[in-house]
Amino acid sequence: MAIKDLLVAFDGNAAAVCATRLGVQMARKYDARLSGVFISEATSFETHVRRWMTREMLDQVREGERIAQQGIGDLFRATVKEAGYEGEASWLELEGKPHVLLPRVSRYFDLMLLGQFGADEQSRGRELQAESILLRAGKPLIIVPRSYQPRPFKEHAMVAWDGSRSAARALTDAMQILETKTRLDIVDLKRDRSQWAPPAPEHDIIAHLKLHGVAAQRVTLDSATRSLGETLLDHARKTDPDILVMGAYGRGKFGGLLFGTLTRYVLEHLCVPTLLSH
Repeated sequence: MAIKDLLVAFDGNAAAVCATRLGVQMARKYDARLSGVFISEATSFETHVRRWMTREMLDQVREGERIAQQGIGDLFRATVKEAGYEGEASWLELEGKPHVLLPRVSRYFDLMLLGQFGADEQSRGRELQAESILLRAGKPLIIVPRSYQPRPFKEHAMVAWDGSRSAARALTDAMQILETKTRLDIVDLKRDRSQWAPPAPEHDIIAHLKLHGVAAQRVTLDSATRSLGETLLDHARKTDPDILVMGAYGRGKFGGLLFGTLTRYVLEHLCVPTLLSH
C-alpha cells in the first residue's frame, strides 16, 4: 500500500514547523494528502480559584485560547504555503488530552510526523514522550529533529537491524519508504563480535530486500568503546541519510535496549528524521 495520507502533529513550536516541512517533502514525493492536527486541552482551575472567577473572566480565558488556536492553524497553513506545496492539505482541531487523542487520530493515517520533543515537553512526564504515543498508536511515527533543514532527498536510508521482532516490524512498516531508496544501510551494532553468528544464507535480510528491488548493504559498526546510541548516530551524521528506521520495545539484543538507554539517547540527540515502530 502506497503512502497517501500523512499527518503532522502541530502545536506551533519550531520543532513542529520542521516536521511540517518534512511532511511537505514527503507529500510531494508520494503524491499524498497532508494534514495537520492540534490537540488543545482546556485550561482547568483549582476549585478554590474557580470559585472566585466571574463568567466574564472565564469567557476571556476561553477567548484567549480560541485566538491562540487560530494562530497555530494559521502558522501551519503558512508553513505549508511557504514550502511551495500545491497538493491537498487539511487542518484538524480537537479538544482533549494530547497523549490520548494523538495516538487515536494517527490510526486513520498512513504515518504521523512529530517534531522532536524538547526539555519542556519531557518535563511534563512520560505521557507526552514519543515512546508513549508510539505505544498507544499502533502505527509507526516519524520523529523530526528540531534542527532539520529541508534538502532534496538523497534516496538513502538506514535501518537498525538485529533480526529481532521489533526490528522486523520496523522494517515492514517502513517498506513503503525503503522501496523508493537507491541506497539502504542495514546497520549491525555488535559489542562482542565473538558471540555474533551470521544469519543462515536462506534467511539473509539483504537477499530478502533484493526481492523488493532494494539495493541494501550490511554495515557492521563497532560499539565496544562507545554506547550503541553514540555509534548509531555517529554513522548517521557521517552518511546523512534521509531517514533512520528503528524498532522499539523489542526483546532482542538491539530491541531490548531500545526501550531504555538507546531510544532515549537517539530521541534526545536526534540528527536525522527517525521512523520508530512498535
